[in-house]
Amino acid sequence: MIRCFKRLRPLLLSFLCIGLSACATLGYYAQSVTGQFHIMGRERPLQKVIADDKTGAALRDELVFIRDVLVFAHTQLDLPDNGSYRDYADLGRPYVTWNVFAAPELSLQARQWCYVFVGCLNYRGYFTRSAAEKYAGKLRRQGWDVFVGGVSAYSTLGWFRDPVLNTMLNREDWEIARLLFHELAHQKIYFKDGAEVNEAAAETVARIGLSRWLQTRPLSERTRIRRLIAHEDAATDLLLDYRNKLAHLYGSGLPAEAKRTGKKQLLSELQRDYQRLRSRWDGDDRFDSWMRDDLNNGKLVAVSTYHRLVPALMVVYRDHAEDLKRFYNYLDGMKNSGHAELLRKIDAVTPEGKSL
Repeated sequence: MIRCFKRLRPLLLSFLCIGLSACATLGYYAQSVTGQFHIMGRERPLQKVIADDKTGAALRDELVFIRDVLVFAHTQLDLPDNGSYRDYADLGRPYVTWNVFAAPELSLQARQWCYVFVGCLNYRGYFTRSAAEKYAGKLRRQGWDVFVGGVSAYSTLGWFRDPVLNTMLNREDWEIARLLFHELAHQKIYFKDGAEVNEAAAETVARIGLSRWLQTRPLSERTRIRRLIAHEDAATDLLLDYRNKLAHLYGSGLPAEAKRTGKKQLLSELQRDYQRLRSRWDGDDRFDSWMRDDLNNGKLVAVSTYHRLVPALMVVYRDHAEDLKRFYNYLDGMKNSGHAELLRKIDAVTPEGKSL
């Protein structure tokens, strides 16, 4: 199979170049294609890995769990059953890709990168951390606020059958379930050039799916997990609140230097308020490093991309009688809207609550 992949690479690279003004980004596409084929070359059928005597007990248990979660996703959430997550690949690294997010020093307008087929996104992904950091360094030298974040999974939107990756497994079962719901939702809902809508819609489905899945778990487990989710929601709300404060500052008529001073003060207040919040979490320190290290507009853009529209989409879900099929149909009916119109329609929804 590897030899077959090698023969296909030049053809696929040529195909990717069609429609570009020039093949100036060929190097970027080359690493993307090479990275995808590297994953495909390491895939093994899930059932064979489970049945293999050399498979450790912990990995076997996680793969059996994923197999059961997929049944739930297909039957209870109406998510695609197209062969994805029927194979397993160990990549020998902690993340499958590293995404680069960037925003101007005094703006929360995400820098976008446009790609063949998928349209424009708020991030640029690399299959090696060194390549992502190299590109991030170039952006920093140009004056951008930059954030590089490791990614545990991504969706090929049905172009390939996505596998289970070792990078998806370094978390609790409920987090694995949520991740699978999120990635499968991308195959169900996708708007070209709609990065914020796509990620928020997938996150909304993941939240709904997790809430339903938790109903199948013991009460003590549900209580513990809901407490952890409440911590996540509180941290996200705090970040989005300060994102809005910074947006107001950047949109003011103050001189640039005053905006820089105000930015520094607000980010300092964000860290202080997080510590107050964190003190009530009984030792839950999952966000400490993220909140402490290099807070900037790039990080806030990353949070906004995934979470800003979720409360509004949860309202849309409730307005459709909490029926996922009706929710999917509603979003599908918006696919002819341009990205700006799509954002306008979703932003017009007034969230009445954020909790599940």
